[in-house]
Amino acid sequence: MTFMSHEQVDILVIGAGPAGLMAAATAAAAGRRVRVCERMESPGRKLLTTGGGRCNLTTAASADAILVAFGRQGRFLQGALREFPPAAIREFFAAAGVPTMAQEDGCVFPVSQRARDVLDALLCAADRYGARIACRCDVRKIVRCNGVVTGVETADGFLDAPRVILAAGGKSYPALGSDGSGFALAVEAGHTLMAPVPALAPLMTAETWPARLAGVVLEAARVRIDRKGASREGRLGPVLFTHRGVSGPPVLNISGEVAALLAAGEKVRLLVAPRVDRDATIWRARFDAWRAPFGRRALHNLLAGELPRGLAQVLCEQADLATGATLAQARREQLETLARLCAELPLTIVRIEGWDHAMVTRGGVALREVAPHTLQSRLVSGLFFAGEVLDLNGPCGGYNLTWAFASGRLAGRSAGESMP
Repeated sequence: MTFMSHEQVDILVIGAGPAGLMAAATAAAAGRRVRVCERMESPGRKLLTTGGGRCNLTTAASADAILVAFGRQGRFLQGALREFPPAAIREFFAAAGVPTMAQEDGCVFPVSQRARDVLDALLCAADRYGARIACRCDVRKIVRCNGVVTGVETADGFLDAPRVILAAGGKSYPALGSDGSGFALAVEAGHTLMAPVPALAPLMTAETWPARLAGVVLEAARVRIDRKGASREGRLGPVLFTHRGVSGPPVLNISGEVAALLAAGEKVRLLVAPRVDRDATIWRARFDAWRAPFGRRALHNLLAGELPRGLAQVLCEQADLATGATLAQARREQLETLARLCAELPLTIVRIEGWDHAMVTRGGVALREVAPHTLQSRLVSGLFFAGEVLDLNGPCGGYNLTWAFASGRLAGRSAGESMP
């Protein structure tokens, strides 16, 4: 579908992802004439890949827990979350024929386990109320006059619209539509961009030994940044060794912070605790308890009863213990080093996997320039924002789609209600 260059609408939405589609459906349901410009060949392409194609569409966490999970600027979510909390998101999809279920970890999926059903529900809602979507519609500029939105300039001409909702996403997975073009539109409109970096992406290490353990998982580990002022609590969960470094939920959830530090030129060291129930003191006591009954056994074999065998071997090597060294042969300083390594293993991070592997973007339009209870620009009247284009990102587990849906709902309602 294409729009006529002289066509006048009430609200123009840029981006047909989850935030944009929710905004369009909400505004259209209130009786506004809504059009959506999507630069890709089809809407919701990134949404179809979420949760491995199953779509972890929200979380069972409480509103307070969600604000905490978003960290540094979580309070900005309050207005949107009050408008459309997870329970309401689930009700919306249930009413659209997509019932959901919550897993023990709080992740919420459609019962069908199909992201396509989630996208179809959004498209049907938009269509039901008359919102029209034009794909291959490339918006090049948000047009303003005296600080007020008047429409957008596309490759095919000017579209008149007194309200514009920018929901074009960030830079993650550019092949699926999030190529940073929304950031360029916001900056051209006068907004400040907080430097975007990849987030929810695997980390690459200077150490090469993780490649030997590729596929090995530490089921109950802790990951934290070894830096003054950083949280000692870190992130908890299964850590996966890869051919180039580490991944897994706690690594992904800390990756945005790591990326920001790397972008600032800082050296980053992670500390990985293979078992959160044991610190160095406990490991020392363990070695002492083993000495009498197991002194003649190889240390890496003893450790293999407590940790993955490959990791046990690596830890002994890092403690400068010869292959097959027995507990009785180990010097006190070697055991001291081994205890510290068993408690927290250091990894030097040299890179974060790039935009093609990042699930979300850290950074975006500065929140101080956007009113949190309406998501309208403080700089340009009639311009609203929704989703990943703003400087907000949460952990994996349905948090970022919760923000997409909630912000889309709020932006759509606010844009519609702001019109005479």
